[in-house]
Amino acid sequence: MTARRRPSWWYKHSLTLVASAILILWIVLYARSSPETHAGSFFGNAIADWTGLVVMALATKRLYEKGSAQSKQPRGILPGRIEELVREHSLTIFFLITGHHNRDGCLFIKR
Repeated sequence: MTARRRPSWWYKHSLTLVASAILILWIVLYARSSPETHAGSFFGNAIADWTGLVVMALATKRLYEKGSAQSKQPRGILPGRIEELVREHSLTIFFLITGHHNRDGCLFIKR
């Protein structure tokens, strides 16, 4: 049986680092462009999108990594299978409860 190697620092943090670097690039490009132009508008939208990605990566790392040694099973009052189903699909349930569709059929995007 082979010894299990610990993941490298880069392996553990590469998504957050690369996404953060791209976010910084969008911020620099936005700062150097005019918000009234098509490029400025694009960079502004890219900042919003990539900020969300970085926040989700950090939140996932900190709050919930299924199957990790640090992952704690939440205690609850629902039966096991129902509780697991609700926990597994909690983000989808949140979007269905709070989301709304605009006339184009997209969630949360108003044009």
